[in-house]
Amino acid sequence: LLILEFLHRVADIFVEYFGSPADESAIKDNFSTVYQLLEETLDNGWPLTTEPNALQAMIRPPTVMGKLQSVVTGGSNAIVSDALPSGTISNMPWRRAGVKHHPNEIYIDIIEEIDAIVDMVGNVISFDVGGSIQVQSNLSGVPDLLLTFKDPSVIDDCSFHPCVRYSRYETDQVLSFVPPDGNFTMMRYRVKPSALQMGFSPPMSCIPQISYISTDGGLSLNGKIDIKITARTISTLFNMASTKKGSVIIEDVAVTIPFPKIVK
Repeated sequence: LLILEFLHRVADIFVEYFGSPADESAIKDNFSTVYQLLEETLDNGWPLTTEPNALQAMIRPPTVMGKLQSVVTGGSNAIVSDALPSGTISNMPWRRAGVKHHPNEIYIDIIEEIDAIVDMVGNVISFDVGGSIQVQSNLSGVPDLLLTFKDPSVIDDCSFHPCVRYSRYETDQVLSFVPPDGNFTMMRYRVKPSALQMGFSPPMSCIPQISYISTDGGLSLNGKIDIKITARTISTLFNMASTKKGSVIIEDVAVTIPFPKIVK
């Protein structure tokens, strides 16, 4: 898990530096920056600095002027800063000092993913609901924030960004944190299946219709599958009374239909 989490962090850092997508061509074009980033993120094979704010204070994001300067001088002075990041001398390495924004604002998105197995009549056989809290923080100074949940008992198997005070969450089931500057994932979690006492009602319905036509005098069958997917106004995952101020958006819907090997 440590290796997988580190690889995800490195991929996110590359997107912060080079934009999306951080593909092979972006890595080749910014090889010197990639080399410096790997030098700072790893120390003797162990993760060291993986916070984008701390890395950007040490290693400048690539710019056209920086590339020209490195070509002219033949060195990496245009990439690597001479001063240590301000976060290294504080107890909050994820946030740099002297942050100023105007206006001060923070955006919080809760993104949930549903994996479910549905039978031929649309009944849910098994399901798994996981989510994450994505934050975009543009706040000045050192803001100390508190995020509360309406029903924290449904949350299970959660992981947090280092900015979250875990002891406070264990005691009061709230998120107390000083956010980094910019975009970050504050929390990942799963919904307890036992929390849905009345059963699971997904936010959409999926009803397949299968029909067969005999051909070649009954020697072969041609099949046809029609799938009807509709959004539901009522689901056990959200309460419509609490979403009057904003709409619930369903995205990235994928339907997987397993077939035996004899199907061609």
